[in-house]
Parts: sequence; structure tokens; C-alpha cells
Amino acid sequence: MSGSTEELFTWNPRSRGIAHVGIEDDSLRDGLQGAFVHHPSVEVKKSLVESAAAIGVEAAMLGFPSSSSGALAEAAELVEHLDRRGLPMVPRFLALADPASIAPISRLNRGTDRDVWADFFVGCSPLRRRVEGWTLDSVLERITAAGSAARDDGTRFGVSLEDATRTPPEELEQLVHVAVGAGAEVLTVCDTVGESTPEGAAQIVRAVRAAVQRALAGLPSDNHGAAVKIWWHGHDDRGLAVANAIAAAEAGADTISGAFLGLGERAGNTALESVLMYLYQAGHQGYRMDRVVEHCRRLAEATGSPVRRNAPLIGDQAFATCTGTHVAALVKARRWGREAEDLVFSSVPAAVLGRTQSIMVGPTSGRAAAREALASVGAPVDDVNIDAVLARAHAHDRWLEPSEIRELLEVRGVSA
Repeated sequence: MSGSTEELFTWNPRSRGIAHVGIEDDSLRDGLQGAFVHHPSVEVKKSLVESAAAIGVEAAMLGFPSSSSGALAEAAELVEHLDRRGLPMVPRFLALADPASIAPISRLNRGTDRDVWADFFVGCSPLRRRVEGWTLDSVLERITAAGSAARDDGTRFGVSLEDATRTPPEELEQLVHVAVGAGAEVLTVCDTVGESTPEGAAQIVRAVRAAVQRALAGLPSDNHGAAVKIWWHGHDDRGLAVANAIAAAEAGADTISGAFLGLGERAGNTALESVLMYLYQAGHQGYRMDRVVEHCRRLAEATGSPVRRNAPLIGDQAFATCTGTHVAALVKARRWGREAEDLVFSSVPAAVLGRTQSIMVGPTSGRAAAREALASVGAPVDDVNIDAVLARAHAHDRWLEPSEIRELLEVRGVSA
């Protein structure tokens, strides 16, 4: 856009340290826990795994193999599919902090040349432990036993610290220390009930990273072969999931875990499409943003989860307007190029997603919108037709479909 980017200004601070941030897709595991979500067949899941990999998603949580024989069989099919297609995605599977729950994942791992990871979860917060009848010591013991079982089987693993954001720092320190000592290569900080604010998310990520460094310092140098990664997994109960994920990433989280469309229990998980756009606009070049919309639409169809029209990035209305002043500005911006048109009334470049700004005619439209609507259906753009279209639009309580504009012109004897 010749000279136009010089006109842009933002009060946002420059994003730092995000070039390495990865994505874990939990759409086909945690995302399917939503009460009103349809569960796709394993064949559909295979196609969704492929389209997520095409975006550049590095890892995916693909099931809970110990929950049933059917879940284990499906997990094996998905791993085999990754192998057959040569997809560069790390398959991860959920487990209880129990050797018996990790064993099926270890069997999957032995059946492939790629690493199949286990991720076992432990309830951390005092409230969760009280409800379940657990003590902190019993939780620590389960981490040690599960970690030992995974390590003995040669299975790489992470520990998800469930409800970590409501766990006091001194208890969180103990949980981190034991998990690192057990051999965990990933610690996932879970905002299980969407309790965090962005500042809280940043604080706990920094605290966990510092606790990891202290734990590693206490181990023999040859006792831990890889650095421990910090991941963030949040929920949207307070509508803050994406903001929290951004804060976590900027505070040093290595990977953001979530679900496309924000699928999941209650208000859902962090919407990965929004996190990906944040990463892209902050300079991350690792993802194919032009594949995101189609993947989300396929996932929506597969899970019976309609995309609301005004959903950011992927909704029908995300880049559509009827408003007179906005339409006029879009039309004027076109003389400066596509980027100017994209950004004059949007903070998101539609072109990056393979989308375009859409001008429609409705009750709030003016002459610029009517001119665009007439041109889009191949009709003469003159004052008489403009007045006719606007009269029809202003008499309705919604936008006009192109077919309605053609019908109006046909009634008036105008060919389009």
C-alpha cells in the first residue's frame, strides 16, 4: 500500500518474544466436551487433523485412550493416519495421573516412529482437592508414580496443572518441583474455569517458569535431557480467554492450547483462530492464515456448531458492512489499494484470510452502497436505479440479497 501504512498508528505496545510460540489444537478432545457439540466420526476427524496440520498447527490433543476400548481404537487410527500422510504434527493423548491410564498411550507410542505423547492431568487447587477428597501429598504422589510409569515405558509426557490459576504459589511450587523431577517435558498451566485476567495469566506463567528453573537447578545436570516447556490452556467463562492467552504468550508461554471456534465446555476454550491472527499480526510467520477460515467452517459443520455471523475473522459479517459512512470510506480507500480498503474500517486484513470486504445494502446504507450493489449484479449505475434500490432497502428491516435487487430491476424493466 503505497504510503498508507505510514498513516497507521496504534497505542498497543510492540509484541515481543512471540516468534517461537506454538499452537496445540484441542478441538477434537477438550473441544468435544461441550454439552451441545456433535462428535464427528473418525474419518471426519482425520480430515480435520489434516486441515489443522495444513495451517501449521504443531501438536494436537486427539483423545483419551484409557477411557474406553473404542477411544483407544480411534486413537490408533488417528496415529496411523498421521504416519500414512506424513503429517508434521505431534499427537498427544490425555491420561489420568495413573500408570494404568498411561499404558495405552505407551502402546501407541511403541507402534510408530514418531513420538506419541501422554499428557496426564492433576487437580491442583485447594477447592478441587477438597471436593475430591484429595490431599496435596496424594496429588504429588500420583505425579511421581505416573511420571515414573511413562518414563519407564519411554513415553514423553507433560503434566496439566488443572485449576492452576486458583492454586496458591507455595503449593504450585511443590507441584512444579515434583512434576519436573518426575521427568515432565511440558507443564500446562490450566485456567480451567476461565478465572484469570490477563495480568493474572502473565503473573502465573512467570511464576511457573521461575519455579521450573529452581526445580531444574536442583537436579543433576544429566537427569533432565530437555528444557521444560510452559504451555497455557484457558477457558472463556469470563470472555477473557483470548486476552489471557495473549498475555500468557507475551509473559513467556511456549505454546497456547485451545480449540478452533472456541469449542468446549461451558463458554468454551480459547479460540485458536483469534490467537493465530494475533501471532500473525505480531510478526509470527509460521502459520497459513489463508487456510483458517475453511478449516473453521469444516469444523463447525462436523460438530454442529454454527458460526455466529459477527464472529471475529470467520463470521459472515466479520468483513461486511451496510453503513453509509463506512461504505463510502471503503470505496474511497480502494484508490489506494487493497490494504487501505482492508484497514480503513477494520483492524484485520481480510486478504490475509482469503476474504474480501463486502459491501451490502440495508436500512443504514447510502448512495455509495447502492452504487456498489448495482455494479455487483451488472446493472446500470444511474440515479434512477440508485434511488429505487435505496427506497427498497430503507423500507426493509434487513439487508437486500442480490436476487432481490435483480428482481426489483426486472419489475422496473431494467436488465442486469
